[in-house]
Amino acid sequence: MSATRILPVAVRNAGDLATICAGEGAKSDPLWERATKAKRQWIRDRLAELGTFAWVAYNGADPIGMIQCHPDRDPMGVGVAVIDCIWVPKKSRWGRGIGSKLLAEVETTMQRQHRWFDGKPADGIAAMAFHGEAEGQQSAESFYVHHGFVHVDGDPDLMFKPFLPETVWTPTPRAVVTPTSLPDDQARVTVLLGPLSCPFQYRILGQTATYVGEKLGLTVTEVDAVNDPEGYLAHGGLTGILVNGHLLGYDLLRREKLDEELRGL
Repeated sequence: MSATRILPVAVRNAGDLATICAGEGAKSDPLWERATKAKRQWIRDRLAELGTFAWVAYNGADPIGMIQCHPDRDPMGVGVAVIDCIWVPKKSRWGRGIGSKLLAEVETTMQRQHRWFDGKPADGIAAMAFHGEAEGQQSAESFYVHHGFVHVDGDPDLMFKPFLPETVWTPTPRAVVTPTSLPDDQARVTVLLGPLSCPFQYRILGQTATYVGEKLGLTVTEVDAVNDPEGYLAHGGLTGILVNGHLLGYDLLRREKLDEELRGL
């Protein structure tokens, strides 16, 4: 195997970041195609807003892993780079240090002077270590613990690694923002699809809306930011699924909870 190279994401290789999460057979799946298109738009928006925010690992010309993050600054001015996602899609490449190289690239970058923090280095790095892993895959939690992260009080998913031992960071509370329900959303399932950081999430939204429509006998109406930007913005410019105007809290990844929620509507 060729040596792994880590390159920052820019316009020229944005497509590699957009498609790396697509699964086998994605090229013949219209929903995957639309999902990666939505991520391409998200990448363009994020590059314009933040500059470099993601890196891709390559084996030759083949993208084999990715990491993406955003800045956070607490009320005391402590600046932290928060990792949103780190992913090596192919099982055959797990355990080869690709994730560690991606993480090291971000840590090195953030310990230099950086535009996100007024030309100063970041004070630390944080990560969303969601629970659950595939067979043969290291959990996100154990991966970050191995690299010196500790849990942040009050949030079971959030972990933090200060660059200086005395650094204390108070994370910005995660805002709960919901789409706007319109009169037309009554007696139907409305799936709102906009630029998303995760093609998998986009695809799950579409599949969940179809499932809910069939289960409840309701028409599914899609409001896509690309095809119907006015309708998307009228709903607040946010993604999600509305059923009879009510925002769903669960999707097909938690089908039991989803079914329970649908019984209560």
